[in-house]
Amino acid sequence: MSKEQLENELKPLYDGLMMRSETDSPFEFYYFDNPQHLPLNKDTVASMAGKSSGAEIKVEELDYFFRNMVRLYPEDGEDRKQEVERYKRLQQKLQELLQDVQVYKANEISITAYILGKTQEGDFAGLRTIVVET
Repeated sequence: MSKEQLENELKPLYDGLMMRSETDSPFEFYYFDNPQHLPLNKDTVASMAGKSSGAEIKVEELDYFFRNMVRLYPEDGEDRKQEVERYKRLQQKLQELLQDVQVYKANEISITAYILGKTQEGDFAGLRTIVVET
């Protein structure tokens, strides 16, 4: 699947959704051509993010990262229920289209979070957003 096809599959699912944290941030498509066939790991993500080698990168499971976005409470209205379903569809589509999807976060207050997996061609793709954790 080409970069454009992948983005076209994901965009309707993340467009308009916000990453819920201390500030709400949009998701954006992210793609990293990987002609050297680098492994998708903390060091590679640190380099892609412009961090020094050995920078602290936290890895989370996708389910854990989206846990607050897919949780419903009894008092939630119809709008929130629809939003939860959108997050669930996005999560499912990421896992369907990409291999080994993980969330990689630099350990800072304002964190650029990369939701990445490998394409069939060995490139890295997914989403990028900002998470604020204090």
